[in-house]
Amino acid sequence: MSYTIVGVIGHIDHGKTSLVAALTGVDTDTHPEEKRRGITIDLGFASFKEGGHQFALIDAPGHQKYIGNLLAGVSGIDVGLLVVACDQGIQEQTLEHAAILSMLGVQRLVVVQSRIDLVTDAVRAELAEELEVFLDDFGFQNVPMVPVSSVTKVGISELKTLLCEIADTIEVRPSGQFFRMPVDRVFSMPGRGCVIAGTVWSGMLKTGDNLELANSGTMVRVREIEVHGEAVDDSRVGYRTALNVTGVSVSDVERGDELIQPGVFRRSQFVLMEIRTFRDAPEIKCPATLQLHIAASAHAARITGTRRLQPGQSAVVVVETDSPVVATFGQKCLFRLPYPVGTVGGATVLAVADGSTKRTRKLISLGEKIAMANATERLIAWVEFLGEVQPTPEWSELQLGIAAEDFESCVEEAIAMGAVSQLPKSNHLISTVAVNNIQRHVVEMLKKRAEETVDAWSVEESVIRQLDSFGSSPLIRIALQALVDDGRLIRLGKMIAADSGETNMSKKQQKRMEQVVAMFDDNRSPPTLKEISDQLQLPIDTVTSLSRFAVQTGILLDAGNGLLLSAQVFKQFCVELKELFDANPEQAVADIRDRWQVTRKHAIPFLEFCDALKVTTRTENVRSAGPKLAAYVSES
Repeated sequence: MSYTIVGVIGHIDHGKTSLVAALTGVDTDTHPEEKRRGITIDLGFASFKEGGHQFALIDAPGHQKYIGNLLAGVSGIDVGLLVVACDQGIQEQTLEHAAILSMLGVQRLVVVQSRIDLVTDAVRAELAEELEVFLDDFGFQNVPMVPVSSVTKVGISELKTLLCEIADTIEVRPSGQFFRMPVDRVFSMPGRGCVIAGTVWSGMLKTGDNLELANSGTMVRVREIEVHGEAVDDSRVGYRTALNVTGVSVSDVERGDELIQPGVFRRSQFVLMEIRTFRDAPEIKCPATLQLHIAASAHAARITGTRRLQPGQSAVVVVETDSPVVATFGQKCLFRLPYPVGTVGGATVLAVADGSTKRTRKLISLGEKIAMANATERLIAWVEFLGEVQPTPEWSELQLGIAAEDFESCVEEAIAMGAVSQLPKSNHLISTVAVNNIQRHVVEMLKKRAEETVDAWSVEESVIRQLDSFGSSPLIRIALQALVDDGRLIRLGKMIAADSGETNMSKKQQKRMEQVVAMFDDNRSPPTLKEISDQLQLPIDTVTSLSRFAVQTGILLDAGNGLLLSAQVFKQFCVELKELFDANPEQAVADIRDRWQVTRKHAIPFLEFCDALKVTTRTENVRSAGPKLAAYVSES
């Protein structure tokens, strides 16, 4: 049996509640004030079955004062029943309600011409012509119109038949993986406790599940589930559902809260939206504070990101709400003016933002890319915005609007387009734009270093640390490797430099150089040139030439008497010397040798090298800090 939610809307006192009663046999005016005043103040709910279909009817209030209650009801409907009384015709709320349905993306609309027993056929026909013109302005064309009298029951059977025909054409709603139900009703049942009701927006649940109240974070357990008064074991997307829960009392929950799957949905005060205003809305200068109706809640919302909202136009804006809200990609919502009261337009959620980027042009640019994009283009836009991402199923579905089963194909398409790449054996996605930005910055940084110092070479790990604001270490390493692969960077051991006349070598020379330099990496007892020649099976002249190049470029240091030393090891020696001298200003050779963890064979020439560079000062057999020590330590 299919399940269809029908929203019954229209101007105050046009017969909505009487129509619902004629269809279902249920009087949805249950509030004492409603009975006294004869108008629907709150939402009413009823259902009926017909022709293998079940219809859930939401009787929404028509009075301007209670428009917010209406918005809580129409957020998740499949079919709109616009009730227009033949004896009163098109009224102010008739116009507003039709506009609201259009803005919320409700595509199926039926007009019920009520109270036909009070007018002639000519009056009814004239009203039908007016309605066609009026509805066409809001994008509703070829709308079926059913003449009805709730008193004589004329047209009720025809309306039921039409609703069944429409229900046959409604596709099954995408269910989503994660449970979410905005709360539009809370009450207490004697002997059972707190009951929370609403329409399930996504996912499904079963008896015994644990859920979270979004506003407070309070956990509740589902004790019983009812769908239109019938006890069931589970409920799913689209169903009007009442949940008997434990863990809270009625006073702890209010309309506008949401029951959500724990640990999945983000709440934020900053939401990126595309807003479209009505053609007859006033021009609104921004920043502006409007009333936002989203799901079943209402909030004061500050609009930024555009200078003004023009009537009948669209704009991407950042919406800052007075309290955090749950929002997901594609969700529809409405904006109203606080004074003079009236709906000014609708909006679609593009993304949930955080406070750090709420005012940046970069965020607005992201929204403009997302607004008209398909699923793959949205993925690309997000990866470019973030630089890199390790996507989760909830991020994909709730932030991008991409179902889990479609995500891999979107990734493959984005990679094929060259906009995104994926780290091997992981789901880590990186942006081609981000890689290009890192590469441009690295080349500029290394070239500037080469111009300002005699040493064109930098330790690769140090460069990676300097670039941590550009992204993660894996992202930066990919960018550097690509530069090495296309020859714009030269890598020798742990050192890199921008390609230049001083650093450029043939591939054969570079390979040999890497072998030579590797023998000095982290080596405090470095080999002689003869030992290198023997181990690498290279002519001594080649080793001498390569080592001379390494010394000239600053990768290796010549400590004298044929003793070479890695520049990085030497800098580490300087750091350790400072630590020694901080503890005791005068140090014996043996103490320095022990700290350096070298033999006397190397300790003496290394110390003499330090003396020559004024890193240390010798007084007989004792060393103290030289005037250049601090500079080397700072550099390291």
